[in-house]
Amino acid sequence: MSDTENSFADRLQRGRSLPAATSGFQPPFAPADDQLLPANFEDYLESLDGMNMTVAEAMADWQATAAIRSNLVTGIKALALRAVARVKSNALWKIQQPAVKAAADALRGYRTPKPKLPADAPPALTRQKGDQSYGDIKALIDKLVAALKKVSDYDTGAPADISTAGIAALSTQLDGLNQLIAGKEQTLAAARATRKVGYDGANGLKEKMLAIKEATKAQYGGGSAEYLQVKGIRV
Repeated sequence: MSDTENSFADRLQRGRSLPAATSGFQPPFAPADDQLLPANFEDYLESLDGMNMTVAEAMADWQATAAIRSNLVTGIKALALRAVARVKSNALWKIQQPAVKAAADALRGYRTPKPKLPADAPPALTRQKGDQSYGDIKALIDKLVAALKKVSDYDTGAPADISTAGIAALSTQLDGLNQLIAGKEQTLAAARATRKVGYDGANGLKEKMLAIKEATKAQYGGGSAEYLQVKGIRV
């Protein structure tokens, strides 16, 4: 069964078809489990709708922060190229050029994987592949800063954004984003896991829908118009 956002919305809509049908039964629908009564089941569906919204908000929050981090890294790579150009512009710094260029090339050549949504269960307290990659990038930025600091008087007259302090500040910012995104991944994964239980758990939507069909068959009979009305609703 697909677990895309559309699939959850579709399943919720199919679930709404059941109370819409059973609320009009005559005599009134009277299942053994009161939670299957139209009003109670509609309340449960509203709770699932709330879970869908919680997941959507957590996902949007995670994606927005991931985009900020990605843009930050793109900007840092551009600054690295400018820093190399500054070192190359001064003949007195020629001896430091290879180390600075090597550090900048390693940073600029590092490719991070596209962000992937967390699993339905909260990830273990180990870094995911994407987070590991951004952690590696921070380390490469720090190596570039270290190489630049060995260039005598590099910061004198340097534009603020490519000064060692400026680049180091971006490294600190990246580290903060890495930690922030890790927390948002946990929040999103937990929300998706909770929703998964709501839909597919032991007393979730799937089981409730099946139970409503059985209760209808029990009350009105397998050949009744009432049962035929709910039988074809896909679970």
